[in-house]
Amino acid sequence: MASGSDREQSEFNMAVSFLNRLNTLFYVADEAALDLDAYSWFHTLLCLMRELSGYMKDTEIKDQRNKNNTIINPLVTINQKDFERTAVRQISPNLYKELEDFELFLRKVLKDSGLQTKMMDDPRRALR
Repeated sequence: MASGSDREQSEFNMAVSFLNRLNTLFYVADEAALDLDAYSWFHTLLCLMRELSGYMKDTEIKDQRNKNNTIINPLVTINQKDFERTAVRQISPNLYKELEDFELFLRKVLKDSGLQTKMMDDPRRALR
């Protein structure tokens, strides 16, 4: 056991599948943002947060959950009710900013965790 854990370690890992899920979720988030679909955008970002939670500090998770519950979710609920009433997709500037900030935060976690790109001094080692 290389990790010092009580569990037996597999010789396989899910790194490629994990990165593929992240890529797919960011694509879905981009499409929802382009369509001004606040509900889908928000819930896709929540999925991304769950995927990235292992790379986040406990305080980051707690702070973002608090912001989601107190600020973003109520705005998304109002936005969704407006859409159901009018059938017109639009997002208030305040909600758009909150969703954009949430996505930028997740993209920063992705970058800071080295999941986006690995920068190496020697390009020959970049793919290792």
